[in-house]
Amino acid sequence: MGEIFPDALPIFVHEAVLEEILDFSEQDVSRERGGFLVGGLHEDRRMYVEVRHFLPALETRSRAASLTFTHETWSELNKEVETKFADEVVIGWHHTHPNFGIFLSAYDLFIHRNFFSQPWQIAMVVDPQRQELGFFQWRQDQVADCGFVCVWDDKPRP
Repeated sequence: MGEIFPDALPIFVHEAVLEEILDFSEQDVSRERGGFLVGGLHEDRRMYVEVRHFLPALETRSRAASLTFTHETWSELNKEVETKFADEVVIGWHHTHPNFGIFLSAYDLFIHRNFFSQPWQIAMVVDPQRQELGFFQWRQDQVADCGFVCVWDDKPRP
């Protein structure tokens, strides 16, 4: 979905994970919500990222048009990854823009540049009211919108 640029890492997202993110995003459309994308960085002819899990962000401060990850948010994330997904990495983050559309604000860009600065780390924005979503990734030292590939799962995930 969307454009996958030749100079960028392809993003593969499992269908069940995408559904989980969309369900989570729709649970409260009065304020921003967020979470983390967990998976792997792989190489098969070229590098690519694979989103295999979603972890809702806990202990956030959230308003209608802002989301803040607290020290507790990062602490809980690290514990969850260590205990549940020890062989995986945090490849990005997700947040909602209820009825604001798909973009990264100046604050969102600050978060991405300072906490997701690896060239393979991505961001996902969901507008649950407009039923839109989009991905962003590093391209030539800039964070830009991009497409992704949905991996249709043969069987339901546990």
